Amino acid sequence: MVVARLFAGEPLSLFLHSALNTLNSKEKFIRTIEKISNSIPLALKWSAMISGFVLVIMGSLGWYLINQQTESTRQQSELLGQVVADQLSRAASEPLLADDDLTLQVLVSQQEKSALILGMEIYDITGKLKARAGLPSITDIQNIITSATIAQPVNWESNALGAVSFYSPIQFKDVNAGIAVVTINHKPFEQYMKTLTRALLTTTVGLIVIGGLLAIPLAYRLAKPIHQLAEVGEALEGTLAHSVYSAEHRADAIGRIMATFRHVGDKLEQNKQAEMAFSRHLSPSIAREVLNKPQGTALGGTTTEASVLFCDIVGFTQLSENMSPEAVGELLNLYFRYFSLAAHSCVGTVDKFIGDCIMIVFGVPERDPLHGLHALTCAVLIQEIATRLNQRRKQQGLASVELRLGINSGQMLAGNLGGEERMQYTVVGDAVNVASRMCSLCKPGKVLATQTVFDQPRVKTTVHAKALPPITVRGRKQAVIPYLVDLNNFVEDVRIRDELEQILPQVS
Repeated sequence: MVVARLFAGEPLSLFLHSALNTLNSKEKFIRTIEKISNSIPLALKWSAMISGFVLVIMGSLGWYLINQQTESTRQQSELLGQVVADQLSRAASEPLLADDDLTLQVLVSQQEKSALILGMEIYDITGKLKARAGLPSITDIQNIITSATIAQPVNWESNALGAVSFYSPIQFKDVNAGIAVVTINHKPFEQYMKTLTRALLTTTVGLIVIGGLLAIPLAYRLAKPIHQLAEVGEALEGTLAHSVYSAEHRADAIGRIMATFRHVGDKLEQNKQAEMAFSRHLSPSIAREVLNKPQGTALGGTTTEASVLFCDIVGFTQLSENMSPEAVGELLNLYFRYFSLAAHSCVGTVDKFIGDCIMIVFGVPERDPLHGLHALTCAVLIQEIATRLNQRRKQQGLASVELRLGINSGQMLAGNLGGEERMQYTVVGDAVNVASRMCSLCKPGKVLATQTVFDQPRVKTTVHAKALPPITVRGRKQAVIPYLVDLNNFVEDVRIRDELEQILPQVS
């Protein structure tokens, strides 16, 4: 209407004014509908929804049952007609070949014994009628006999009786002798279906009405706990929801719950932000351990079975001699960033950065039965990352950075160490010291692990390594059997390649 007024020559200013009024009226109408909807009691809404659900389900079920029963009845009537036709054809095979018309006429005369059978006919192979009783068939028998396929039932559409004719070839020892025709009265089946359909419709409507009546008390019963929850939320919040939020929010029980838990959500978001900031200084798993278990901030810990990986840069002092402090920091941040990603992909936890060295633990604080295998996988990833980064540094005319890694598994204490005012979550023990010694003894570009690492589940069947002569590490009497990991075989593993593609998307 507004557009019509514009084309009718109405001034543009008046047109715009009318259009804005129309839009404002529509917005007011929508807000009014929403306000009315939000003011409707929750139980009443649920009653309508449950009633609609019952209506759809029961209506669909009734429709399905009627269709199924109709199809079943149709199949039963067709099966009956075809069975009678087949019986007639089998009984008529010998008399037809013997040209015994009297016996054939006796056979078709049996149709009078059943009210459902309106007629029977027997034709020979030439289409000649040999015997008939009751109503004759309306089909061209000659076409059926010469057809290569079995004829389908034929409905007498113009007949008030609702008859259906069925055909069955007469054979004797694979020799076609003729065809038998049986005409069935379909009206009793139709009458049965009408009666059954009325019964199903009545039952369906009754169930829908009963379901709608039961929906009201059910909805009120379901809504009662929500009202109680809203009251508890308001008591916890210490204020009414509508006094905190504007009138645009829901005024029913759901609105009160939303208002209450929005305050709770704001507080949870603040805690999440604090956890994210905390996780930048600690490993996310350790940050969650501290935040979720306040009692865990006490000094001490628990003894656990885990693996430790140490990795440091070979000749870092000489490498950084001619570099500015900023460049040294950028170099360490680059490598440590990728190493942290490798640790995360292998279910490891970065314990600390010690100068140019990184310490990663596996199986702490979250238990990991495959901590040894994950530690070795992480070590291979780190060496392959270093190889990729060195290729890029070589293209840039920079010196290569070589790493050495040591791994050990065993019992260690995991917990908070330090003082009451300053503490750190870490792992300590002989197993940790041995891992550090393995790192010191390792050659550049290699990974050195102990016998205890290879005693962990699935390690020996997955990782190729060469056992070296036992060595005695400094400060320890018992000898250690080191294993030199075969990096080439490990890097060929598809899983390693997939992890590399995720960690180093830009490194060629």
